[in-house]
Amino acid sequence: MSYYNDDELAAPDWINKEFLEKVLKEYHNNVAVEIVKFELSPASMKGDHYASVMFRCKVEYRLNATTLLNKSLIMKTIPSAEGMKQEILKKTKVFETEIGMYTEALPKICQILKEHGEETLLTAGIIYHSLTPHKIIILEDLCELGYDAIRGRHLNVQEVKAVYTKLAKLHAVSFALGQSEDHKVVTKFQDGFMSISIPALSDYMDNGFRNFIQLLASYPEFEIYHQKLTEMQKYVLPSCKNLFNSYVNGEKGIFVLNHGDFHMKNLMFKWDRNSGEMEDVILLDYQASCFAPSNIDLLYSQFLLLSPELRMKRKEFMRHYFVEFCRILKKIKFNGDMPKYSEFQMDCLKYRHFCIYVLVVIYPLVAGFWDKSVEELKDTNTTEMVENPDLIAANYNRPEFVEEMRTFLPILLDEGYFD
Repeated sequence: MSYYNDDELAAPDWINKEFLEKVLKEYHNNVAVEIVKFELSPASMKGDHYASVMFRCKVEYRLNATTLLNKSLIMKTIPSAEGMKQEILKKTKVFETEIGMYTEALPKICQILKEHGEETLLTAGIIYHSLTPHKIIILEDLCELGYDAIRGRHLNVQEVKAVYTKLAKLHAVSFALGQSEDHKVVTKFQDGFMSISIPALSDYMDNGFRNFIQLLASYPEFEIYHQKLTEMQKYVLPSCKNLFNSYVNGEKGIFVLNHGDFHMKNLMFKWDRNSGEMEDVILLDYQASCFAPSNIDLLYSQFLLLSPELRMKRKEFMRHYFVEFCRILKKIKFNGDMPKYSEFQMDCLKYRHFCIYVLVVIYPLVAGFWDKSVEELKDTNTTEMVENPDLIAANYNRPEFVEEMRTFLPILLDEGYFD
């Protein structure tokens, strides 16, 4: 078996010398480009991501037949093989969304932060993008800038706080922009993954609830959760769609530009080579970004970012995020009404059905998966782990998952999430 996903072992034939010359010529403002040599390889390892396929291209080329340059490119495109991945990517606007984020929204947000003394990187720089004849996004290689992914372990407290600080910057500036004359630069993003209907995602939800309810029915101590989850199941999907469409529907809330898929594998970190101290964190994969209540990123991340141990401290991290959110609003001289922490907390309960959805449907897919080392994942078919109903169902019965539910479900019950 390989360290890489099967569909990333060989790049599509159309990623060739002629295509690369076109890309680099456009990148260098139509200066003549001659490819000397290039090498394609997988850009990520098993467990790093699911939907898109990603390749790293090391290219050596000449400008104007004289200057010799080397560049490492990260290419993201649609898998050539038919299947669930291809279906999801073809039936959604994820590439359109990500291109818009890289070319419009994120540069605007970074510009505002820089103008107010808060210069920061929110993502990799975009080099090329196209929707026809092939959907592709080409980004700078963050590894060349000293960034790397975390594999084989969960994030520690310092890393988690740094991540929420970075998220607060994105959220705060987009919150202010959403109330400005230039609001469309952020408010136009309305294609979050639950704003639309995709049969494959509906199947995930149905299967997830069935698996979770079967788990609850297997233990007498879970009887109260079995009863409540069975009663609230029919409300979950409509409530989640309402969350994602709440800005368009004219509801009130703390509206921000959500990352939309805010989990630990969509982050890269940079550490000081001498001291080992963390210097920065950058967000990846803005394919599901949407302007909606901030709870999308925050509730999602409580399960997809935090370890089971740190999840018990989630209120501490949410408070840290909110303090940073308000700090940035003040720094960029936002003159509207400042959000209150009480409003933020009430929104968490208002949109509790999304919390239940993430817990029941998404979290079991990755629990006990993302903390595995690359070596442990080498002999694993990660695509099958995400798509095979029997393998997914087995995740719900892992002793570690059951034990975590014994600890965490009573907390959610006490806090009103099962109402």
